[in-house]
Amino acid sequence: MDCAPLLQHLLTTAATAPARETTAEFWDRHCEAARRFPHPVDAAAAAGFGAGSVGLAFGSGYQVALRVLDPGLGEGIAAMCVTEAGGGHPRAITTSIRPADDGGWVLSGTKTFVTFGPEASELLVAVSAGASPEGRNLLRVARVRVDQPGVTVTARPPLPMVPELPHGEVELDEVHIADLLDGDGYSRYIKPFRTIEDIHVTAALLGWLLRVGRQSGWPREIQQQLVATVVTLRAMSDSDPASPAVHIALAGALDSFARLVEQLEPLWADADRGVAAMWQRDKALLGIAGRARSARLDTAWAAIIAARSQ
Repeated sequence: MDCAPLLQHLLTTAATAPARETTAEFWDRHCEAARRFPHPVDAAAAAGFGAGSVGLAFGSGYQVALRVLDPGLGEGIAAMCVTEAGGGHPRAITTSIRPADDGGWVLSGTKTFVTFGPEASELLVAVSAGASPEGRNLLRVARVRVDQPGVTVTARPPLPMVPELPHGEVELDEVHIADLLDGDGYSRYIKPFRTIEDIHVTAALLGWLLRVGRQSGWPREIQQQLVATVVTLRAMSDSDPASPAVHIALAGALDSFARLVEQLEPLWADADRGVAAMWQRDKALLGIAGRARSARLDTAWAAIIAARSQ
């Protein structure tokens, strides 16, 4: 699929964005970008370009990533539900399922930190289906509608960074569902989502930065690097997110992005003061999950070195 329409959009569309958006306005704008640009990375970058805040640019990348993970999601806002009181590690997941009398399943448990939880219409819920003979927590993923009986969502206070991005707690009390998503919950959904999310959220943030850069008159060389990094992410997004080689390439792209962010520091003096202050407040978002990324990269290199020796 040709990326020229996206690049033309990023480089020539009026560099404007709403100062404030309701969630409904955000979602309408996001969906318009997704309809116009069917390739997921294109949709993320275009939606990020039009976002009025760092948080909502992130939100667009997150929503695109969820639909790459599960194309069966509906047209409303979705949310991934993994983290519980004990954290987000597979062994910390205690939300459980049991067979229902009607042949479906019954879910019970609490997810303590759910991005977009208060605004979501559908949830992808990681649940424990018991333990393997070796004692490993066997995980599955359920697609749950928020309006089902037994689902309660409670909004959490805004975070110090990206406060425009809503978060909540989800309680599941004997929630009946017809079926579970196919495949192992960890290897098929939770683990690859980290890679898919990194690609699409970064593309969305690059789109946002490019719009700010055009508004602020940043040097052409910076704008070139921003669009080139989008193209790099686009190329690897069509590959297997479990591939060690993809993980290595993604680490390189994220390193390039980090260096580019450092180059931008003196240029924020030319940006709108409110936008520059927002970036300084929210840029810590880029460092979240750094330890998990580092572990992913170490594992990828170990697999590549082992393959070389065969």
